[in-house]
Amino acid sequence: MNVLVIAPHPDDEALGCGGTVCKHSAGGDRVAAVFLTSGELGLKQLPRDRARQVRESEARTAARILGIERIEFLRLPDWQVGQHIKEGARLLRPILKRETPEVIYLPHPSDWHPDHQAAWLVLQAAWGRGTAPPPKALGYEVWTPLSAHDQVENITKTMPRKIRALRAHRSQLDEFDYERAVSIPSPFLEDGRILDSSRCDEGPMPHPRT
Repeated sequence: MNVLVIAPHPDDEALGCGGTVCKHSAGGDRVAAVFLTSGELGLKQLPRDRARQVRESEARTAARILGIERIEFLRLPDWQVGQHIKEGARLLRPILKRETPEVIYLPHPSDWHPDHQAAWLVLQAAWGRGTAPPPKALGYEVWTPLSAHDQVENITKTMPRKIRALRAHRSQLDEFDYERAVSIPSPFLEDGRILDSSRCDEGPMPHPRT
């Protein structure tokens, strides 16, 4: 099976669905990832080009840990994806054609970050209408918990790799305690099992549901 992860920023892929990605890769599925931005504003002290280089290098390291076979950087402006939907769709469209994903993971559309919300709009615009067979789109959690979910993955066994991948985003560790974020009691933890929770939207890229 071909799987595509859409991450607005480097680290979203590991934080939101890293354990599930590990399960896919371990099971023989091909996993590719697309980063809509390079997260350059996460390193405000550096020039933008240098910040992109650092964050993209970290994303490549994390991808190797997670078992992601191919990654692409669209380099849309950080925090401004919503203002570049057409450009994002133009860049994403050939990747969708090449990867022919059966499952796509991306942040759920009710996440507070505007780039995470815009990811759905980019995907809708890139996929278009009437294309068959449509992929299954699964919205993962990053900063805003899902109010409801219809699919969970037990990632207890892959949690160590998920944490290793998060640690690969070294430039962000002073700002974010990733390990605590994915380890404290939350919707990720049920009966001692660590879960990736997601909401499923099936069909030819329906409008985002809240």
